[in-house]
Amino acid sequence: MASSTSSPHTTNSKQKIRIALSIDFDAISGWLGTSQHPDNNMADHSSGYFSGYVGVPRLLKVFSRLGISNKVTWCIPGHSIETFPAQAKAIAESGAEIALHGYAHEGSTQMTAKQERDVLIKTMGLVKKLTGKQPRGYRAPLYQIQERTVKLLQEFDFLWDSSLAHLDSSPYLLPKEVEKLETIEFSPDKEAKDWMKPSKDFMRLEKSGLVEIPCNWYMEDMTPMQ
Repeated sequence: MASSTSSPHTTNSKQKIRIALSIDFDAISGWLGTSQHPDNNMADHSSGYFSGYVGVPRLLKVFSRLGISNKVTWCIPGHSIETFPAQAKAIAESGAEIALHGYAHEGSTQMTAKQERDVLIKTMGLVKKLTGKQPRGYRAPLYQIQERTVKLLQEFDFLWDSSLAHLDSSPYLLPKEVEKLETIEFSPDKEAKDWMKPSKDFMRLEKSGLVEIPCNWYMEDMTPMQ
């Protein structure tokens, strides 16, 4: 994720707090993927257009004024890149890092393994065409990430993911081998002793080089502002 170096407008040299600032430019895609619903209507979609027409230019101006344009990470769905090409170009030209965020904000559980791979490859190509650089960061739409997603990120040499919350504010390394958590199948035919056993200690599994930058609903503005 982009550097969290202090803004030149910082007045107290003794300040120790550092933040990683990121924006999910979901726009219309948020209504097409994880938030798809038969009741979605034109008013919902208009808020997605607002994100592109108004939100992005305003944020770019704010970041420029604060001198942090190149210290911000934008997680952009492929749909937003292709639907709002001028805004995507402006983001790239601001010097910001651009990370992947699905194509149509589709959650991993909505797709087959092949579909998820195809989406990753497509969006990698879109970002590389936009920036001239291979994307190295990923945030799963609505944080809907699976074990196979992590394996894909490792396969394509991503440096970081920001979809999980094993910790609150400290980055950590993800395991080399990510296994699906064994869940409980409750049935009258089973004995209680069959499911009363601990899960593996995630933090003690052998590490990969993929860094997890934890993120959750309490760290973003959408939750209180919706």
